[in-house]
Amino acid sequence: MAGHLGAWEVGYELGIEDIDLQHHFFFNLINRLAKELLQANDAEYRGALINELNAYAKFHFISEENMMRKSGYPHLSYHRNLHVELIEQLSTRGSMLLLSASPEAIGSIIAFLGEWFLQHTREVDRKFARYLREAGTEQEEHFRPFPGVTQPSSLS
Repeated sequence: MAGHLGAWEVGYELGIEDIDLQHHFFFNLINRLAKELLQANDAEYRGALINELNAYAKFHFISEENMMRKSGYPHLSYHRNLHVELIEQLSTRGSMLLLSASPEAIGSIIAFLGEWFLQHTREVDRKFARYLREAGTEQEEHFRPFPGVTQPSSLS
């Protein structure tokens, strides 16, 4: 299915418990939307799904930016701009989806979300995780991996 992200991989984790939990939920939400948007015949329900995605993205971005602010992350402004751009693109694509609920429009928004999520998590968010790790013990509170999950080797 276009845009379906498949199964969660440990390699997506940053080693920052709160962000990893939120990313996992975001990942599952994208997978659920990939399925439900294609099956939904009700425009109001499709709109509600897009609203759910927007609300969760905003929550996650605020949470992540607060963590960055607290840690003194020097690239917060750049990171925040990427978040603003995503929200703007989601709004535009969501409006287009409400106007035309064609399989192509649905596939386009889901593919966009999947690509954005994977690129942003693997590259941009990983830079923040690296910053926290290099900042030392004062940031240690952010690094609490899931119980029983080993730290991805790319963070060591």
